[in-house]
Amino acid sequence: MVQVLCYNKGCGKKFSPENNADDACAYHSGEPIFHDAYKSWSCCKKKSPDFTEFLNFPGCTKGLHSNVKPELPAKNVEKPLEVGEKITVGEECRKPEQPLERPSDDLPMQGILVKVGASLKSALAKHKAKVEETTKQLEATGGADTIQIGAGCKNNTCEAKFLGAVAQQNDECNYHPGSPMFHEGMKFWTCCQKRTSEFDDFLKQRGCTYGQHNWMKPSELAVKKATCRYDWHQTGQNVVVSIFAKVCDPEKCNVQVNPTTLNVKIAFNGGSDQFQLECRLNGVIDPSASSVEYLGTKAEIKLRKRDPVSWSGLEFKQPPPEPGTYYPRKK
Repeated sequence: MVQVLCYNKGCGKKFSPENNADDACAYHSGEPIFHDAYKSWSCCKKKSPDFTEFLNFPGCTKGLHSNVKPELPAKNVEKPLEVGEKITVGEECRKPEQPLERPSDDLPMQGILVKVGASLKSALAKHKAKVEETTKQLEATGGADTIQIGAGCKNNTCEAKFLGAVAQQNDECNYHPGSPMFHEGMKFWTCCQKRTSEFDDFLKQRGCTYGQHNWMKPSELAVKKATCRYDWHQTGQNVVVSIFAKVCDPEKCNVQVNPTTLNVKIAFNGGSDQFQLECRLNGVIDPSASSVEYLGTKAEIKLRKRDPVSWSGLEFKQPPPEPGTYYPRKK
């Protein structure tokens, strides 16, 4: 009796065409699937990472044996280029458009959208109540212009305490006139070149300037210039500048921008301290889509990028002049 090979998927047995019953063949009616290192059939739920075990999976469908070879899918044969034939470049293969030019820094300044967080509203209410209580106590004691013994110096990193005018007549203040900066894991003062990655070492850095102590009297708490720590980061669409100033007064703050410039005036500590920042931006922004949000511990300025490119820094650095360039001396 002549036997032939069955070509059903997963069978591979020999059979006699004369004894071919309706349930003689156990085969797979689906297609093989290879995904994430697993092998399986689309008609079965069994999976295995081993190829030999996959080949030994018993068929899930009963039927007749078949000695007809399945047709293989036709291969795509690329037609060779003919003489004189040209290849057309699609739109996606063309050169990218040239970047837009940087606008002038002299364009008019304008305000941006202002948001006030709930944490700031609560902090302002507490600060106002504390100021009113302090004012009443000073008016009652008549000590509005008296520096309290033990009051701390307001200069950065100075830990001196007021012990009396006579005791500290010749005492110098050692402090940092700049602002603290935390960027890319490094801590430093804008007035110094010394940088460190350890926060404790940063706090122990001695001041780079000597001068007079800043003993603030209660009557001088109107508005004074101060320094703030600020930092920035970027996303695909925005550049975010965070100024870490507690209890900002939104009514006394002012943020003005044009496409290439950022001017900031932040009144914090209830409005008694003022911080100013003028920055020529490294990229170009869209003022109409930018905003500032005042929170309890910081002011967050979100600047929308005009071009979806990465900025190498927050401030624009003028490229060095070419050799032989002459600049007239300013009078």
